[in-house]
Amino acid sequence: MAQFCLAGPQEIAPFKSLMDSIAQEYQMAFTDRSGATEAELIAIGSDNFKVARPHVNIGADRNGEFSYGAGNLGMPANQIVIGFNGTNPVSSRAFSDAAVHALAAHWTLHEVPKDRGAFPLPKCD
Repeated sequence: MAQFCLAGPQEIAPFKSLMDSIAQEYQMAFTDRSGATEAELIAIGSDNFKVARPHVNIGADRNGEFSYGAGNLGMPANQIVIGFNGTNPVSSRAFSDAAVHALAAHWTLHEVPKDRGAFPLPKCD
């Protein structure tokens, strides 16, 4: 899992586009539930969390072989967390390495330690 900062809301569309392009290159089914998730979170109206606006909730899957999910739930709107998964360790690792490489060409990535979840970065760079 990794996290990074966007320069602002103007980078959300390019981020989503990049991740959709990567998904298409790897023959994955891309899903963007950002708007629906934001509406659902607002409808819940919990005081326990702040809804990032604009909200990001995207992912892609290749029949379980490998997948990713990315979003800013629990983060400031400009901070993205992305995680990778898959049933095939070899292809899953190859995909995650390629995706991280593509993301690192645009943003500074920070690895999330395996023994904890992601927390808001104190300083975006």
